[in-house]
Amino acid sequence: MSDLRRFYSRCLRRAASMRSMLSSIAVAIALLIFTTQALNPKNIVSAQEASPDIELAKKIGKEIIAACPVVSDTKNLAAFNSCADKLVKLTTLRETMNAPFLWGAQSKVGNYNLKDNQTTEFDPFVWRRIYLATFMFKGEPKVEQVNNLIVIHLPIQFRNQLDIGAYPYPFWHSSKKWNSYQQSTELLLFLEQKKLKGALRSAVVDSQRPVVNHVWDGKWVWNDAHGKKQPYVTLYTRLFSPSNPHVAEVDAAYRAFEVNLRQHACTVCHSPDNAAKQNPLLMLSYPNQALSLRHETVRQIKEKRMPPPAGIVNEQERQKLLELAQAFAQAGDQALAYEGEKITVGKRLTPAL
Repeated sequence: MSDLRRFYSRCLRRAASMRSMLSSIAVAIALLIFTTQALNPKNIVSAQEASPDIELAKKIGKEIIAACPVVSDTKNLAAFNSCADKLVKLTTLRETMNAPFLWGAQSKVGNYNLKDNQTTEFDPFVWRRIYLATFMFKGEPKVEQVNNLIVIHLPIQFRNQLDIGAYPYPFWHSSKKWNSYQQSTELLLFLEQKKLKGALRSAVVDSQRPVVNHVWDGKWVWNDAHGKKQPYVTLYTRLFSPSNPHVAEVDAAYRAFEVNLRQHACTVCHSPDNAAKQNPLLMLSYPNQALSLRHETVRQIKEKRMPPPAGIVNEQERQKLLELAQAFAQAGDQALAYEGEKITVGKRLTPAL
């Protein structure tokens, strides 16, 4: 009888040991499954998709693509104008864009730091209507999160067969820049804390894309055969809607301001060739692009920082330029407000103009 008890006792101990071992295996398997799921890229994407910022980025990307689809004829002026008209009316894009908005070319693949890339400051309305509209879009936006930054990748095709007056300035003054526009495969938009800070033409290029060659004659502005000022897209009559009642006023204010800027050589540095090597570049040489600096010029003239190093020495001339700058800023505010733009006046942390 004692032998039987010992036998059953051994069986019970073995069964208990087996249950313990099976329990440990089950725990290990469960832990492995949990870890695998957590590290699965598909699950990471799913977690991101639930983020409001990711959803906002996707919405912006899809709306831009829908507004300006690829057409087979890249010189199709009707498609170009339709795209520009739609882009300025995209409410989500308008409300998300930071002012000023930075635009340039990516220096190298994977570099998403706007400060590491050469950029130009723009008024958001101007960039949407004049620059963004030169691209056509296709496919679906790809959204990537890099730390706190969300990068929106939009597949693009550049409208490289438009009349030369349809471009913001002669991009072909630099063959590198002109080819960047024509052969870049993506537009990169940068969203941070629900604000679009800027955009870059991707450094990823397709060298097989057809290119149009232009020879620059050294002129930033010119008159066409009919005596009309070019590039025509830089004019306020092209920038603002036909019903905008402030167009004549802002145009006259800019013309008077710009004449005095040239007297003090301000436009020498603030032109597309960027002789002063600014980063970001601040442009005053074209009507539409000067809108971005309409309040900054007022501040810096007041503080005797423009032109550097100590502003205008003659006080009478300084006051005259200040009054012209204030008139331009006010007229610009009225014209942009009519288009539905939010007017913000903030102090930039930029060097003297």
